[in-house]
Amino acid sequence: MIVPEKIYKLKLTSTEINIYQYLCSRANKQGECFPSQTTIAKAVNMHRSTVNQAIRRLQDKNLLIIEQRRRDNGGTSSNLYRIGVM
Repeated sequence: MIVPEKIYKLKLTSTEINIYQYLCSRANKQGECFPSQTTIAKAVNMHRSTVNQAIRRLQDKNLLIIEQRRRDNGGTSSNLYRIGVM
């Protein structure tokens, strides 16, 4: 998925842009991906808590929809991220 030009006009922080770009690069044709926050943190060379905060801000700005995924045994799995643009 290509990063929409619109995001650069939204006054995002460089951290938010970096993480949004990473998620876009991993998204399928439906704009969905599900990397763990640890995977994202390693890929963008940031601390996991920084990634978590930026993801919450992207969600607050309606750039991401986050859905908690569950395993068959009821345990949690990585989040499903749906990419969106205002």
